[in-house]
Amino acid sequence: MSDRPSDASSRPGIPSGWKQWIEAALIGVGSLTIFAMMFLSVADAFLRSILNAPIFGANDYTQVILSVAVSISLPLCVLAGRVIAIDTLVARLPAFIQRPLGWLVSLVGAAMLLYLAWRAFLNGQEAAQFAETTLLLQLPLGPSYYAIAVGSGLAAILLIAERLHHER
Repeated sequence: MSDRPSDASSRPGIPSGWKQWIEAALIGVGSLTIFAMMFLSVADAFLRSILNAPIFGANDYTQVILSVAVSISLPLCVLAGRVIAIDTLVARLPAFIQRPLGWLVSLVGAAMLLYLAWRAFLNGQEAAQFAETTLLLQLPLGPSYYAIAVGSGLAAILLIAERLHHER
């Protein structure tokens, strides 16, 4: 018998404490964005087929909503422990090598995510400066870039937090 608590927060892949609140908020907003894209696509196809009256600018709305969904998926993947890692060879190494290698991978992954956040933020500033918009509805693209920047930055922070939690 294990001496670990049997509550849900002790199981692997299920966050505890403050991570539960972040995960719940991300899942809530992510669910709404996916549902909005699904509803918009189905309604557009239905109206186009039945009434020959598609939703004006449906692709523009979908483009903006998709950027929010992608920005939410990055930190959710980290919280779920679903970050891509190929550890076939690492698992065969001695434990004293696995630990620093795990840190190296987490730090490189966080650096890549932070670089993505930084570039997305700069692209958002440029999109705002040059008034970049979607083609049909002229929706500003800056907020889409900022959403990606926030999601990438949060994913980088959570990646390091997960590594710190894993060390305990």
